[in-house]
Amino acid sequence: MTDDVHPADSRISLPGTRRNLAKSATRALEVLEYFAGMKRPLRATEISHAFGWHSSSTDQLLKTMVDSGYLIFEAARKLYRPSPRLVRFGGWLTGDYYGGERLYRLLNLVHSRSGEIVTLAVRQEDQMQVVDIVQPVNSPHAAPKGVKVPLIGSALGGAYLASRADGDIRQIIEYLDRHRRDSQDRVPGIMEEVQAIRVRGHASGGIGVETDNWSIAMALPPCDADVGIVLGFAGPTRRIRSHEAELAALMRRCVAEILMP
Repeated sequence: MTDDVHPADSRISLPGTRRNLAKSATRALEVLEYFAGMKRPLRATEISHAFGWHSSSTDQLLKTMVDSGYLIFEAARKLYRPSPRLVRFGGWLTGDYYGGERLYRLLNLVHSRSGEIVTLAVRQEDQMQVVDIVQPVNSPHAAPKGVKVPLIGSALGGAYLASRADGDIRQIIEYLDRHRRDSQDRVPGIMEEVQAIRVRGHASGGIGVETDNWSIAMALPPCDADVGIVLGFAGPTRRIRSHEAELAALMRRCVAEILMP
């Protein structure tokens, strides 16, 4: 199976392209995520610069979030900070996803030991969506958070399916194929690939329409949210494919170190 994270591939769905997208809602969540990463109060100019937004748009968004009680504004120093309204939200998510910042630490650990692109992905209907990513600065294959790749035919999707029960996989495929004009049953072929992934312990393949890059993916241990999180890892084929077993072992060690101490 292949893992498509290269934006040039026609099967890639980039974030922000859906019709009727509520960009202000997305931006508000991006601001909260940025606060979580910086872990300190921020000025409007910092936020505007970080996202490349116009200062007027940033000011309007932040004032709206203050008015709604999601942010607190300290006028004397012109600093914004998240309000207590978000505490229960953050606590709930922490409990559902292994506790603390383990996923963030896992991404950074794999990246620091490999130097390659590392992603976390979850299933969204017939696609796998990258919900977090750590990548080298100025990477020629940089991908944004939110990018989606096919569930069927990608390493990310293969790793996800391999973590599901056989009955669940059949239901997923039958559901996805309910409107297909081609009546050919894809279940046997996909189940054969899934079994191979289980035996190998990870999924892998070339990325996108090109073969210059190679991907490795494996499902993480179950968490309370039970969404089937997949850890992905990508880099140049010449460097990754010839060391696939070694790098897959590196991923497993990192998972064990962070999620199963």
